[in-house]
Amino acid sequence: MPFVGTLINFAAILVFSFLGSLVKSGIPERINRAILHAVAVCVIYIGLDGALEPSDAYLDTIFGDTGLTKFVIIIVSLVIGTAIGEAIDIDKWVSKLGAKIEAKLVKGDVPKGDFAKGFVSCTIMTCVGAMAVNGAILDAQGEPSILIAKSVIDAVSCFVMAASLGIGCAFSAFPMLIYQGAITLMALLMSAVMPAASIYYLSVTGSLIIVLIGTNFIGATNVKTANMTPAVFIPLIITPILSMF
Repeated sequence: MPFVGTLINFAAILVFSFLGSLVKSGIPERINRAILHAVAVCVIYIGLDGALEPSDAYLDTIFGDTGLTKFVIIIVSLVIGTAIGEAIDIDKWVSKLGAKIEAKLVKGDVPKGDFAKGFVSCTIMTCVGAMAVNGAILDAQGEPSILIAKSVIDAVSCFVMAASLGIGCAFSAFPMLIYQGAITLMALLMSAVMPAASIYYLSVTGSLIIVLIGTNFIGATNVKTANMTPAVFIPLIITPILSMF
């Protein structure tokens, strides 16, 4: 049955983020920062694992030089996608949305901006990556196993992040529901014509953005990762074009 995996993922993020936000008030700021750094390491690992895990074997039947082609597609996708995201300034609009929700729902002694930061960071972390894309596509075929595994990872990550950033993390469940649900619906409609190579590059590109989320958390970078999200979809356009040559 399609969409089961995404619904499980939605519930896991919502429930564990809420539980993490309850823990937040009882944890000193020093420990909160340490926890956030620990999560950052995990997020970096998830991103690297997603970028390195997929096999190149099936690409031999599509491209002659898989190594060179892989780098070209990923670089072009990141450059074009980031340029589009910066022109639109997705980060600004998503942050504004988080700030509006924060103003309406968050009361009391809450560090300003934590809600929006948690909302944006968790939204990107749970939406962009190999497991989100591949899992949603398999979910269209009635196979939710990847998204169930992703739900466990998201539950732990969002719990710990919510312990540092608060209830904003819970609201990331809703963009994730829309995003993965849309991919599953697209897979249902386009399963016969979507090249496997496009999915591969889409997954790898998204996983590299996940790495930057982790480096942002530890303060090593200050990248607007939301503005890079269009890069995830560029391989759907350029991979079929390159396969013609």
